[in-house]
Amino acid sequence: MKQTIKVTPEYLTQGMYVTELDRPWLESPFLFQGFLINCDELLEQVKSVCDFVFIDIELSDPDIRGQLQVLASRPVTTTLKPTTTSTFQSDEVEQQDYLKKLRQARITFNKTNQYINQALEDARLGTSIDTRQAKQLVSELADQVITSQHALVWLTFLKNRDEYTANHCVNVCILALSFGHCLGLTKQQLNEVGLGGLLHDLGKMKIPDHILNKPGKLTADEFDIIKQHPELGFQLLKNEKELSMQVLDAVLHHHERKKAQGYPDQLSENKIPLLTQIISIVDVYDAVTSDRCYHDGMSPYEALNNIYKWAENDFNKEMVESLIKCLGIYPIGSLVELDNGMVGVVISASKSARLRPMIMLVLDKNKQYFKKRKILNLANPRWRTGSHAIEIGQILNPSSYAINIKQIIEEESRTL
Repeated sequence: MKQTIKVTPEYLTQGMYVTELDRPWLESPFLFQGFLINCDELLEQVKSVCDFVFIDIELSDPDIRGQLQVLASRPVTTTLKPTTTSTFQSDEVEQQDYLKKLRQARITFNKTNQYINQALEDARLGTSIDTRQAKQLVSELADQVITSQHALVWLTFLKNRDEYTANHCVNVCILALSFGHCLGLTKQQLNEVGLGGLLHDLGKMKIPDHILNKPGKLTADEFDIIKQHPELGFQLLKNEKELSMQVLDAVLHHHERKKAQGYPDQLSENKIPLLTQIISIVDVYDAVTSDRCYHDGMSPYEALNNIYKWAENDFNKEMVESLIKCLGIYPIGSLVELDNGMVGVVISASKSARLRPMIMLVLDKNKQYFKKRKILNLANPRWRTGSHAIEIGQILNPSSYAINIKQIIEEESRTL
């Protein structure tokens, strides 16, 4: 007869076979419904995600079955973590930790914006680009992506319609780093994909302003001129010893598309390197979510939906699906209304509970602004069950309730 026991994190060890979680499998980071804990990394992940799991004694390692029989004979008094003062305080602790990381990230973000503005001006004048400083800044951003990925992604919404190219270069760098981190790239690969993202549009500085910033539709001749910017950027950077071929390829080929309908070389998907594909996808994501001189940006949710549709002709579909997992089913920067009527901005995507991200609350249930904004982590057990349970009701249009997301980020990320 199959025997399973409920085990809390403090008793979990390698060799145990997990047959059931304390939550739906789809809200967990685990790919398989039933798995053997066979390494320290998986053990720590189960401990961090679950308040308890059910272990199948028969399918577990024979060497620990005696231990499991002992556990089976003892009453388990803990189900969910009790709702105590510490549970109430957990969101406050997370809020302090998140805001600390956000403000630290803002310092590097600001330095990178200062750098790219100078680099764009150097490109315009045809003078040498300081690629050494670019490498240093990207390395700092890569380190921060590893420790505070979502804080950096939220900063990409600090966009200014009149400074599109500079903002876009920094944002593509951050998004490429974040996406690359989700894909499991090495630190060296992260440095390269971030550097390619930061420098990918330098060639636009060689395009006449009246074409680059034209508010109306481009003519065929004007679009042909715009399409020269990858080659122009490559020519600016090709002799820079600090840059690898992977970085230069990203600058030259970030507008190539999988069915060989891109430019400048009409490469098919199997000829476009992975790092270049990463930059191509996030380049489009940032572009369509940005306000431009000729259109207002889409919401993050709408942008991901469109990119998924465009993948048929333009991108590797599996990579687009990976981007959606990385940014979240409710993407960072989305404005959402909770089922209790409160309204907030998604600021972090939870790997362990994809439908329950971290929200910065902006409006209370009566649609009045909070005097002090609060962070609510929907993945916290307190908000999952019982009378305190909270769900996301709907995604709102960014213009709803006249909420200025950029202003919120400015205020919350402001450093002294």
